[in-house]
Amino acid sequence: MLLTALVSCGSPSKESRTADLQFVGENAPVQESWDITITLDSRGRSRIELKAAHLSEYRDDKSITRELDGGVEAVFSDSSGVTTATILAEKGTIHPNGDLEAFNDVILTSADRTVIKTSYIKRFASTSRLWTDRYIVIEKPSETIRGYGLESDDALKNYTIFKASGEAELKP
Repeated sequence: MLLTALVSCGSPSKESRTADLQFVGENAPVQESWDITITLDSRGRSRIELKAAHLSEYRDDKSITRELDGGVEAVFSDSSGVTTATILAEKGTIHPNGDLEAFNDVILTSADRTVIKTSYIKRFASTSRLWTDRYIVIEKPSETIRGYGLESDDALKNYTIFKASGEAELKP
């Protein structure tokens, strides 16, 4: 039996190609990355640098959503590049409109060392506001505040607690 193979060489195609997504399962990511860093810029007003162990990108007909897991860190900087706050969490989501969500063991730390602990926080890109309706603990050097629900600016300087209780150390 004689077997013949034909091999041809030619110049690579110059046409633009996109990934064929029709064979990707409905709930499967279309792209994954490990040890990622993403920078989000709010038109020069502020900047967020996100780091995560793993990113999964999901697409549907209307949008792209990015899921972060394996530990997430978000570093918030002002227009001068000075770090104003950080968020640490187990998981996160980047929505198509730029909104961010952080889940599970969320710890927010401000530049003045205010620490906020909760199980969930959302940052609205349009207003640069942080929000949660979950249980929170705010720890400052001289006081601890507990409650449910919070709305704050990115720097954690101006915040509202919806249902608060707390302890304060009074200094003479």
